[in-house]
Amino acid sequence: MVNDQLTEILLAAILVSATYDKDQPVIKWGGLVVAVGAVVSALFG
Repeated sequence: MVNDQLTEILLAAILVSATYDKDQPVIKWGGLVVAVGAVVSALFG
């Protein structure tokens, strides 16, 4: 299903945003928050 694929992509985005070292933490944590919100929305929405 499209929802399952979307969930996998977003989980990969969480992994990337959590492990990619940026000079500006707002970029790293902002991406993490958006990706987590999108995963929750995909799972429960």
